Amino acid sequence: MYGERDDLDPPRPAHFGIPPEALADERPDPRPDEAKRMGLSRHTEEGAVLYFASSLDREKPGHRMIAWVLLITFAAPALYTLLLLL
Repeated sequence: MYGERDDLDPPRPAHFGIPPEALADERPDPRPDEAKRMGLSRHTEEGAVLYFASSLDREKPGHRMIAWVLLITFAAPALYTLLLLL
């Protein structure tokens, strides 16, 4: 499970008569190309954050709010440490 690659799914039987290849186009992989090359999948901690952040849509207000919350969450410890060092 942990050593398997995310982009190599085993062949599965048709679901409700729809082959799995037909559903692949509906859910594209939102990860950046660099993350794919580094092997980050949604099963790793860093890859899960990238996968989630890449799936946000900037046109939706709720997604924008979540993006700001993520930015504050990840930037706050760095800014706090920087203030302590000054």
